[in-house]
Amino acid sequence: MSRTVYWVSPMLGSWDVKRGAAVLSHHERKRDAVRAAAKLARADRPSVLRIQRRDGSIESRRLYGDDPLPAPG
Repeated sequence: MSRTVYWVSPMLGSWDVKRGAAVLSHHERKRDAVRAAAKLARADRPSVLRIQRRDGSIESRRLYGDDPLPAPG
């Protein structure tokens, strides 16, 4: 089972919540976008939320649900 990937991405001075290429919502503040994306990801387990910085680099990653690929070891 694969995870659904949600993104919080910068977009021209504001923030988008995306799943794949689809923009699910648009927010003026990053914290509002993160809250909205986390709510979607929690409801759609297993999923991962990737939060980007303004420069497009990855700031953090949050996993929701059981990890289908446990760490080796």
